[in-house]
Amino acid sequence: MIVSSFELLVKPIAPGPFDPKVSRRVVQAYFLQISNINALGEADAAFSIQFNATPGLNNDELIAIADMGDGNTFTDLVADPVTGKPSQQLTLPSGKTALFILQPDISKPAPNRASLQVADLEVRGYVEITLSPYSPNKAVELLVTPQTRGTFLPGDLSVPNPDFDQQSYPLPTANPGSIIKLTA
Repeated sequence: MIVSSFELLVKPIAPGPFDPKVSRRVVQAYFLQISNINALGEADAAFSIQFNATPGLNNDELIAIADMGDGNTFTDLVADPVTGKPSQQLTLPSGKTALFILQPDISKPAPNRASLQVADLEVRGYVEITLSPYSPNKAVELLVTPQTRGTFLPGDLSVPNPDFDQQSYPLPTANPGSIIKLTA
């Protein structure tokens, strides 16, 4: 089932001919909060968050983070075993909430497009969730809240007290409402 669109960015907000000293860069990530709203005590829900992107996603430019309540787990996206799409597999107990984040990895050095020196990453697409064929629960209801968050970085990070700004906004879900029903 389609969840939402997404956009990942590492770009100057005002490219040349503007002076790079005043042209800040934006680093934008995708956040997806997921709650398993099945009754407490029901079997876990195993599902796949899949990405359809233009251009394709490159793990060397990204950080995928899953927080299931006991800290962040850093992973790479892997090919879904059924669809082959870049994905993150999660298993979420009933009544629990997780946060999944896909963001550019700005720690990479040039010539990586996600590096702050190059700042030329721009990927758009849409996100799907599918129930894993190995899910202990064959019918699940998930409450999903997709969001975009961005940070604006100054052109020169070496100045004293650099100015950082952040923005976040919810993304509309593809279907009316935020509850997704998945069945095997």
